[in-house]
Amino acid sequence: MRFLSIVSLTALFTIGQAATLAPKTPSFVNATIYNPPAGSQTSYARSTFLEVGNTKVIPPVLTTYAGGDHFVIYRSNDGGKSWKSISKAYFTNGNYTGGIILRPFLYELPEDLGEVSAGTVFLSGNAIPGDFSSTNIELYASTDKGRSWSFVSVVAVGGPPNTDNGAPCVWEPFILLHESQLAVYYSDQRDPKHDQKLCHQISTDALSWGPVINDVAYANYTLRPGKITMAQIGNGQWMCSFELALAVDVPYAVHYKLADSPFDFLKAKPIEMKASNTGTIPAAGPFITWPAAGGPDGTIVVSDSSYNQLFINKKNADPDSWIEVASGHGVGYTRSLYVVPGYGEKLVLLFNGGMYGEIDTLVSDGTFTMPGPPAS
Repeated sequence: MRFLSIVSLTALFTIGQAATLAPKTPSFVNATIYNPPAGSQTSYARSTFLEVGNTKVIPPVLTTYAGGDHFVIYRSNDGGKSWKSISKAYFTNGNYTGGIILRPFLYELPEDLGEVSAGTVFLSGNAIPGDFSSTNIELYASTDKGRSWSFVSVVAVGGPPNTDNGAPCVWEPFILLHESQLAVYYSDQRDPKHDQKLCHQISTDALSWGPVINDVAYANYTLRPGKITMAQIGNGQWMCSFELALAVDVPYAVHYKLADSPFDFLKAKPIEMKASNTGTIPAAGPFITWPAAGGPDGTIVVSDSSYNQLFINKKNADPDSWIEVASGHGVGYTRSLYVVPGYGEKLVLLFNGGMYGEIDTLVSDGTFTMPGPPAS
């Protein structure tokens, strides 16, 4: 009997240890981050996990959205199920009183950049003054996990906000650190050769920025690629996704490019995305992420602004291997996607800031569970 007791205790310990090592997957749907007053508008939710120095099972996560003359920063300590406002980020470099700050992007620096320490959180956006005289992509930083913010640098300046042909403005920043260089990608209408193009500028200190480097620029002046996002995929290549206004098949059809470096997309051939199982062409405001779950090459996951569904690819962006799948979430303008650390990369956190131009929107998030096996 004593032997049986020891065996029983050992079994209980093993089960308890397994539970500690593999906690229950924290999936959930439609947690409300911010429900604005009646008649208000929100859109364009962007987030970042705080992984540097984290000791928790799920790192804290920050999020914000567009909807006023500053960005309200929210933090979740339970994987996105509940949220608390921790700061307001005002763009202090210019006089933006009475103006608006659009197109936020949050990014935790994964390693040191010159004198900027890993774990610094960068925040970018498009600042527009009250007289709507310019568009300004600026960079701000937080060294206390989003509780306070300070101005760092101006990345790009354009003319008044206007999407008409020939209006020289800038839009939609996206931040990435690669090979000890910080890049800010954005949509650029300033080049007289293109109604709009996608480009980036590089910095080694976040203070000074190199020349404009084109990433997507069509010879047809009227085509407008916009809203670039990117991720490294299973075969080591980089994939960028973007919308293409006035595309032949569907307005704002989602396209993508593949390259060996995120700094070298220009010569890559653009490919229109089309689901092989339904024939759907996703359209407008794409966002891409890559979890290692789902198969030997992981799974590319893409959201757009026209459908509830997501579009996945387990064959390194092979054009004939896109599959349309249910997301479990509502449609939204440029929903954003982030792989939840741990859990075999089976979870993707999806943020929805609401539809652009609609009133009585809200900011919400929830998880999408990857089909297929966890990452090995």
